[in-house]
Amino acid sequence: MTRRLLSMAGIVIAGTVLLAGCSAAGTSVSPAAEPGFQSAPDWPVVEMPQEESGGDMGAAGDGSDMSASGGGQPEAAVDEDRAVIVTGSVSMRAGDPLQVADAVSDAAVARGGTIDRRAEGASTDFEPAWAILTVRVPATEVPGMLDALRGLGEVATLDLGEEVVTNQVRDLEVRVNASRASVERLTELLTTAADTETLLEVEAQLTQRTSELESLLSQQRSLEELVAMSTLEVQIRSTTVEGPTGTPSFLDGLVNGWQGFLAWGATFLFGLGQAMPTLVIVALAGLIAWLIIRRIMKRMPARTTPVEGAKVVNPVGAKEPAPVE
Repeated sequence: MTRRLLSMAGIVIAGTVLLAGCSAAGTSVSPAAEPGFQSAPDWPVVEMPQEESGGDMGAAGDGSDMSASGGGQPEAAVDEDRAVIVTGSVSMRAGDPLQVADAVSDAAVARGGTIDRRAEGASTDFEPAWAILTVRVPATEVPGMLDALRGLGEVATLDLGEEVVTNQVRDLEVRVNASRASVERLTELLTTAADTETLLEVEAQLTQRTSELESLLSQQRSLEELVAMSTLEVQIRSTTVEGPTGTPSFLDGLVNGWQGFLAWGATFLFGLGQAMPTLVIVALAGLIAWLIIRRIMKRMPARTTPVEGAKVVNPVGAKEPAPVE
């Protein structure tokens, strides 16, 4: 009995010690129980009104929306400031190129454009009719102009290109503003010049800066015009060749040969006409030389040639024969 009580007492004491150790370990883990730890002061809690918090949340939501959609707005601004020169060429086929060329010109003028150049040729037995136009229309009207061309005839080829000149436009704008400001400052200095030397120097600088400003303004206007007005080169060819067959015949060759002969004869006569004065002068010089040589030959003594077989008698050495008795 006594042993059983002692064992039970030992179990209770051991359980008490274990519980005490666990509680000590739990308090040591807490940072507030460590020495030197200062807990945060208990600040009073301020409750925000619902309206203001809602407004702040709305503002925050707007800010997030702006940050989320902010990438689109700068891109739109960049697209608006983007300067592009549009050029292209269009090759068309039509039954009557000359009539289609008139329609193309009317379509360009109706869209605020102009025709800078027009060349055309009628149909022959060897070449179909054709027309070439240089069309300038506003850049915003290029798609509409292309649709109009497709409606007027068959578009065989289309080559459309863009050249971005945004940096050139901005650079010219900055240079123009700087040059204009310099001219204004020099103009103010010109009114306040103290002596003649300063006045002459300021006038020279003002003349130079004004010339530079005019040159920059001219370049700016030219670039703005190229950006505002696009250029299209429109070539129109006929689909058929006028004439009975379109193939050259014997009569066509004969006519062309006769025309070639006449052209050759005209060229020969033209060359002969150019050479005639020279030929006349050379002939006169030759005639004069021949007359002079002939007169000289007449003044020279004539030479006698001995007759073949005749004997030459020496009168000095010759003796008369003695008479025969």
